[in-house]
Amino acid sequence: MKLVKLNVNKHDLKKVAGLIYETDAETLNFYFKNKEKAAELIQKLIQADGGSGENTYVTTGDDNQVYGVLVAFKGDEESIKTDLKAYFKNLSFINALKFTLLEISYIFIGVKIDKDDYYLSDVAVDENCRGRGVGTFILEKSLELAREKGCKRAVLDVDLKNEGALRLYKRMGFKIFNKKSIRWFGGEKGVYNMEYWLNQEMKQ
Repeated sequence: MKLVKLNVNKHDLKKVAGLIYETDAETLNFYFKNKEKAAELIQKLIQADGGSGENTYVTTGDDNQVYGVLVAFKGDEESIKTDLKAYFKNLSFINALKFTLLEISYIFIGVKIDKDDYYLSDVAVDENCRGRGVGTFILEKSLELAREKGCKRAVLDVDLKNEGALRLYKRMGFKIFNKKSIRWFGGEKGVYNMEYWLNQEMKQ
């Protein structure tokens, strides 16, 4: 296996978009009603200039088949302003507004990202590849990327109900340091904020 930057001309963008969708399927379904519609919009953003493709990595084999996806960036590499510009430039006004509301929810419950943090925004493994160490491989490689970028911490958010992902992150050394939730259109949206200190001495 290898982790490489997404190549829009080589990798299966429909599968990549579908995997990103799976990381927040419940909320995306609330806005867009079904996976096909939401994944189609995510794919459009990936392909667009200023979209999330720049920070998207895929785990593949020699045949370029997509086993899993990582969307991650250093704290000083990304801004909500850039994301909003991409939404309104490439999507209809209504769909851009829906993605904007998603961003606002993440502001309230997501981890506070410092400029020298490496934020793992989305980690997903194709259901046909689960149980083969793909998730562990993605996390190991993400920590290598964080070190290469000179980051102090790797941080992520995991849904309160996602027990499988929580077990994996804990096994990899990530620790919960906060729990956040908000009332969200008749339900509750909540996450654990998790961190991995790349050098434990930095925490002192």
